[in-house]
Amino acid sequence: MAMIPRRTLAFVIFAVGCLSALLVLVFRLIDNRAQAFSAASVLISGIALTGVVVSLTFQAQQTKAARDERDRSTHRQMIYLTMGDRALAECLEPPNAPMPFERYRQFIFANLIIGRWYAAHQLGDVDDSTLRYTLERHFRGEIGRAHWEYGRHDWLRGAIGGQQRKAAAFADIVEDCYKAAVNAGPAVPTADYFTHEGTDLDPQNS
Repeated sequence: MAMIPRRTLAFVIFAVGCLSALLVLVFRLIDNRAQAFSAASVLISGIALTGVVVSLTFQAQQTKAARDERDRSTHRQMIYLTMGDRALAECLEPPNAPMPFERYRQFIFANLIIGRWYAAHQLGDVDDSTLRYTLERHFRGEIGRAHWEYGRHDWLRGAIGGQQRKAAAFADIVEDCYKAAVNAGPAVPTADYFTHEGTDLDPQNS
């Protein structure tokens, strides 16, 4: 069952509260009961109309969210196929500069990671502070930095050059975190990510 967004729920509660207060005020100020009930009927109709508008708005939002998720799922499936098949990857646009296919696959996957955070930020599931914390860790690594350095122009041009304020805010945060990571020092090389097989990783013995 879909959950009603907090902003929508807050608006409904506020609207119902205001209209209810108006109902009480009408009965207190209007001595003529017939006129009071007539005014109350108008207010009740307003409450009902507000409910219909909110319901239709929510349904439209849910339909759009479902359509967007379907499109993203199709896109992810296509990307996963190209990551495993060089012949299919050649159907996409060529990289900005020639590179080994393995590095190209890493960049594609890193782009999926950034895309996931982008979607969560747009939906309000991830706030700015959480996004910054996540990106600070992401840009400690070699591939994270290399990917953003490679693809940042397309991200910044597409987001900041567009009309969506939140998209531009997301791109600004990613760029700020990337620059901060570069200024903090070199990235952790991928060769240093993992220990040799069989190494004891028990925190008590470290």
